[in-house]
Amino acid sequence: MKKSAISLVVVVFVGVLFNGCASTKLTKTWVDKDFKGKTFSNILVIGVASEESNRRLFENRFVQQLKDVGVTAVSSADVIPIPADQKLKKEMLTQTVDKFNNDAVLITHIAGINKRKSYQPAVYTLGVGYYGGYGYYHATRIKPSSVRSHTELCLETALYDVESEKLVWSGQSQTWETDSVRKLIDGVIKVVIKDIQKNKFLSKK
Repeated sequence: MKKSAISLVVVVFVGVLFNGCASTKLTKTWVDKDFKGKTFSNILVIGVASEESNRRLFENRFVQQLKDVGVTAVSSADVIPIPADQKLKKEMLTQTVDKFNNDAVLITHIAGINKRKSYQPAVYTLGVGYYGGYGYYHATRIKPSSVRSHTELCLETALYDVESEKLVWSGQSQTWETDSVRKLIDGVIKVVIKDIQKNKFLSKK
């Protein structure tokens, strides 16, 4: 095996290892087992966030991904003016779902923020020297080991039936904070939609 190929194997393996640690997953889900046979095709999406820009980005990305699977959706940031105290009154919601004929409301909020540390091992490449096997097996460190601090975000998403006002599905997602807010948001939305689809709550408009 050539030096370049060996280096590639080592780097790819470490990259996959840490990309896996950074992935988003659902840690808890709940489904109303008595709520059967009804699906949703027109959803009002609400993100609870202190920063208006983050709320709007989250809702718009959620709306887009729902549309990608054939479900009509609307962002609350586009249709509901949130009061200064950020308390959304029931009549504001009911007026909105009536106006847009929504059959479900989906709400996401931060359930917890945890600080964690992870160990990142050194990355090595194999050097080549005069003495054949000795040079082949002589390891040259190219990146030292380190301990990194991460912020772990837990988001909770709840899906409500408009007609009965019942909670029919909820889930908690866990993800590492990354440099890209959009990647973090897309990761959360992807696992949430996948599980809601698995439980057959979505139908194309």
